[in-house]
Amino acid sequence: MTINSTIQSMSIAEKVGQMFMLAFAGDQIDAARILMEEHQVGGAYIGDENVPTASAAVELCNTLQGFARRTRLGIPLLLGVDQEGTWSVMTRESAMGPGNMAIGATANPERAYDMYSVIAKETAAVGLNTVLGPVADCNSNPRNSIIEMRSFGEHPTLVAEMTSAAVRGLQENGSVAAVKHFPGHGDTRQDSHRGLPTVDRSLDELTRIDLHPFAEGVKAGAKMVMTAHIIFSALDPERPATLSPIILGDVLRGQLGFDGVIVSDSMNMHSIRLNYESTEAAIQAFNAGVDLMMLAEEHYDHDVSAYLENQRGLIRAIIRAVEEGRIAESRVDDAVRRILQLKTDAGFSTEPIPASAAAQVGAAGQRAIELDVARAAVSIARDRRQLLPLDPGAPLTLVNTTRRSAYDVLTQTRGIGPNQATPAFDVLAAALRESCPELTVIAAEDFKLEALPDAGPIIAVTENYTLPGLDFDQSLAFELVRAMHDAAADRLIVVALRDPYELASFPDINCYVCSFSFRPSAARAAADVLLGRIDASGRSPVNVPGTDVVAS
Repeated sequence: MTINSTIQSMSIAEKVGQMFMLAFAGDQIDAARILMEEHQVGGAYIGDENVPTASAAVELCNTLQGFARRTRLGIPLLLGVDQEGTWSVMTRESAMGPGNMAIGATANPERAYDMYSVIAKETAAVGLNTVLGPVADCNSNPRNSIIEMRSFGEHPTLVAEMTSAAVRGLQENGSVAAVKHFPGHGDTRQDSHRGLPTVDRSLDELTRIDLHPFAEGVKAGAKMVMTAHIIFSALDPERPATLSPIILGDVLRGQLGFDGVIVSDSMNMHSIRLNYESTEAAIQAFNAGVDLMMLAEEHYDHDVSAYLENQRGLIRAIIRAVEEGRIAESRVDDAVRRILQLKTDAGFSTEPIPASAAAQVGAAGQRAIELDVARAAVSIARDRRQLLPLDPGAPLTLVNTTRRSAYDVLTQTRGIGPNQATPAFDVLAAALRESCPELTVIAAEDFKLEALPDAGPIIAVTENYTLPGLDFDQSLAFELVRAMHDAAADRLIVVALRDPYELASFPDINCYVCSFSFRPSAARAAADVLLGRIDASGRSPVNVPGTDVVAS
């Protein structure tokens, strides 16, 4: 049966079902069954809560595709994950890499290709057939709390090269790439999980900066593009991109020539929910050109008892909207044709995956690539007192500037985000202990300035984690770093297991090492640089205003 004949045979309900990519809490498998079997939903957003391990991923993917197999048409599901390095699934086991900003710091598109090849091989092996990435946003706003390390960097040329390489790495190794967040989330200060941002760049700036990486991602063959819930005043001053026929039709389809599937960012985000009624927002989005509507399982304002029924109610409302002519059936047919074409071209299948496939996740060769990329990213931004490399046999003091309680949130975001149970500091401390017998470790809660030793390097570790709708608590870090700088500036080494934007808050630091990442691989790479095992070849891919850190 051809795609056209399949569409002709489908009821409106079956077509509308294919246009949704929905989610469910980790243990709500029957909710997933209802969505897939009764509503023919075409895809699912899968978070780390759903698939904490590779074995869990194989089991879940087989279960979900089994639901699809039992429907009248047996159309395979699109199973999408935020495996973009900074955000991840199968976090306990997967080689997710150090994240995009670290990859950008290598200034080498081959690193992006290699890392995203690993991501594709691991996710595809267990049945997670679509990666909701790479992020193609140019992070030009230092206060952009939601993108930050999810971006390859600030300069559009670098971001475009990395985006193109990442798309190829994914799609040449068994996955589908969804470039995001169109037309660019890099110049925002407000997190679109919390509210509706506006970008006031000129049309020329948007074209030169924000659109360029997306254009290159499209040229590289990206099969999907994800929209941003952001108003771009130079393009459409009234509607966010997700609801704008100008941005999705004239710019993405017309100017960039994209002919694949347009997927919305989660319609549960507060940028949409606080400003639009859900059914009206969905109708506007489909009419604007969205083919596949995603509703991720957001952690805020969550009511498990109402969640499934809200999703079913929305599907029914869209069916009515088509029947009443508020959404033309020709628009529905166009969207479904693109979705089915993608699933066919990518070889999606409902056939079971063997349990042995889980062994491909976190394999030694993939871990080696992950660590190699992380090592190539680490930068010594400053070493004015020639404190590096460290003498492993000498007394060293390692200070955590983050309260232990601050880490709790990392695994409390319903599977969306970092999902990292072991803080980056702990990984660095363990790596240094292996080689440094005279290492003293001081927790933030136990820090006393007067208790610092009178001699020897003091290593202050700072961290940041990109969280959806939340901020990582860094307040104590700034206080402690300033205190240590005032007391022992000539002996102080700041190791940033994070982005470098914090340097604007203490610009006089003499020794500053940045990994551009909080991932375990980045912490191990930072230890290797501190001990002189490898050279620090990374360069910051972002500018830090008020400092000498300039994007390379």
